[in-house]
Amino acid sequence: MMLRVAGRTIPADPRVAWQTLRAEVLGLPRALAAWLAFLGVLMLVGAAGAVRSLFPGDKGLGTTPTFEWGLLIVGYVFFAITTSGLCLTSSLGTVLGIDRFRPLEKRHAILAVLCLVTAFGIIALDLHYPVRLLFGAVFSPSPSSPMWWMGVFYGIYLCFLLTEVWSMFSEHPRIHQWACTLAAMMAIIAPSTLGAVFGVVAARPFWAGPFTPLLMVATALLSGTALLGVAFFVVDRLRLAGFERGTRLAVPAIRLVLGFALVLVACLVAREVLVGISSDDRALKSATEALVAGPLALPFWGLRVVGGLLLPLLLVALPVTRTPGGLFAASGLVLVGVFTDRLTFVSAGQAAPVTAISGMVSAPYAAYTPSPVEISILVGAVALVAFVYTLAERYLDLHETDIHLGIDLPGRWQALRARLAGRPGRDAGAVARGEP
Repeated sequence: MMLRVAGRTIPADPRVAWQTLRAEVLGLPRALAAWLAFLGVLMLVGAAGAVRSLFPGDKGLGTTPTFEWGLLIVGYVFFAITTSGLCLTSSLGTVLGIDRFRPLEKRHAILAVLCLVTAFGIIALDLHYPVRLLFGAVFSPSPSSPMWWMGVFYGIYLCFLLTEVWSMFSEHPRIHQWACTLAAMMAIIAPSTLGAVFGVVAARPFWAGPFTPLLMVATALLSGTALLGVAFFVVDRLRLAGFERGTRLAVPAIRLVLGFALVLVACLVAREVLVGISSDDRALKSATEALVAGPLALPFWGLRVVGGLLLPLLLVALPVTRTPGGLFAASGLVLVGVFTDRLTFVSAGQAAPVTAISGMVSAPYAAYTPSPVEISILVGAVALVAFVYTLAERYLDLHETDIHLGIDLPGRWQALRARLAGRPGRDAGAVARGEP
């Protein structure tokens, strides 16, 4: 008996399947085999850290009663918001029908599923007893809690993403259209709720406030777009499936969105710092000072502001670096900057001493050092995403699909969509009349 998976024939007999798998592994190009082996070693390191975190008693984590949210929370937030950013960028093609964004469709969906599953795995390990993630949310619902809604929305989001991937490869256009639209909606709702988890914590003034969800969504767009920039550099460099349209259309489109997201996030970060420094709230001011002039200043200014915002903005703006290589460099810097941003954001909210009531009694600042267990889990998580995505590039058909949902917009919005699609010569009337 034979099975068909992603267009490939796989024998159902275990012995024949093993022989086929062995032949496939031995037939891998040397560079690809070395890359997969390297990622496999990193995944083993992550697995060791994950097992260690499950032991009773001392979890092996660097968190303390004063500093309760550490590197695993940062990793969870990073992967979760990256999922949303992937969908937000790709929705310009899958939902709005802008042609230059359509090559992003399959790769964004696969990366989004991988990032979200990884985020769930990280947060489950941070809970120490992962079963709490299921039973706590299902059997002890708390509709008044943003954290409960965060779990609900991200769970629904994962269902939409899985449906999108399934319908994409099984040729169910109507289901695919609905899945793309609903996933794009959840790409805004889910990170907004995640931002609200921080925004409602009044005991941490640096986190609290209505701008935290907005910054979370903007950072999600930045992070997801940057990951697509890395992916399409690899597509262009290795001449993978659909690289012609990817290089010609997707790379400039990603650069455009990345530049917009960089400016937006830079404005929000500047607002965050200015408000904190000038605030009369001692706790907020102390936390901001820890960020800009205290123990977090070096990663904030070096990796976040200069490395994660200014240099990438120059790379996407200068004509000489408007290449796939320039986009790759900018995207890599952005990903490092976004992770640093989430790390400094989570840390600043806990580092500044406030009152004994809020648990912040250390002076001058509460200290936190990630443990080897936390670092190994995060390294293994990154390796897992890269490993599975590499297999997807090799074994799945990632050529652009013809299944799209285009929403017809009247008048000036049609003209805007035409300009984004690279057809500036068409005026609004011509677009509305459907003229070529």
